Amino acid sequence: MKEIEQQTTTNEQRIRLLAQQIGFDACGVSPVGFLSEEDRHIKHWLAEGMNGEMAYMERNLEKRLDPRVLVPNAKSVISVLISYYPGNPKTSTEPPKISRYALSHDYHGVVKDKLHLLLELIQKEFGQVNGRAFVDSAPVLEKAWAVRASLGWVGKNSLLINPKLGSYAFIGELIVDLEIESTPLAIRNHCGTCIRCIDACPTGAIVSPGVIDSRKCISYLTIEKKSALTDEELKVLNGWCFGCDICQEVCPWNSKITISKCEELMPKQEIMSLLPAEMRTISDEKFNIIFKNTPLFRTGWKKVVMNSNQ
Repeated sequence: MKEIEQQTTTNEQRIRLLAQQIGFDACGVSPVGFLSEEDRHIKHWLAEGMNGEMAYMERNLEKRLDPRVLVPNAKSVISVLISYYPGNPKTSTEPPKISRYALSHDYHGVVKDKLHLLLELIQKEFGQVNGRAFVDSAPVLEKAWAVRASLGWVGKNSLLINPKLGSYAFIGELIVDLEIESTPLAIRNHCGTCIRCIDACPTGAIVSPGVIDSRKCISYLTIEKKSALTDEELKVLNGWCFGCDICQEVCPWNSKITISKCEELMPKQEIMSLLPAEMRTISDEKFNIIFKNTPLFRTGWKKVVMNSNQ
């Protein structure tokens, strides 16, 4: 029976089934190649200085635009999505607010562990396959590959939107030397004339559909900017101490999504139990205990507490 199934199931479908077994919510495949459209976009974005202090965005452009430079002998990009949507906890809706993606254990490790397991299953299924796993920590244009794998479209807020998962989903990739036949069907951009995210952004960071000026983005200001925030920047944080979900909260595609099934990405109770006053006065020691192995840990106690008191 298994032989018949393998004869009638494409390699792409077999990989999707393996990804589903591991717990990924969506999976797709696309052949590697040079991202010519993204080449023009990212170079213009950088030329305008919209990356702010994120100098790392200017490095390794060749690797960002062509996985074959990053992974020798790469043939295919396997893209996966996994929902992290926790609902609307007070921690993310009442100041000082923490972006929903940061309420759990650091997603980099959670998703990468699952990708490594997926690679092991692929090796058992297909034989010798070499590849590398990536989760938002290497020069890979994740959204571009997810779109090419038919996992969604890039919304006006610049986030990947999946018809079933909305935008509250992490993206990961396996770049492998296995040639996988794929029949990606481009998902039409369903944002239409909706501009709710653009209208809702309190700082005007969405300067055009799909383009974010990081220098104005609350997420950038509360996480990535290393120099001290100006008085004007502190005034526009809108109650956020880490990240910002405003453009996702108003998106119609997030209005009917369900809570994530991934237990590892559910909020830590220690974080959910923190009262606003505690967050504003938390000690360095307690911060390190509660937020260890979460995205906030990298940003650090000093910056998070400063943001919390605005």
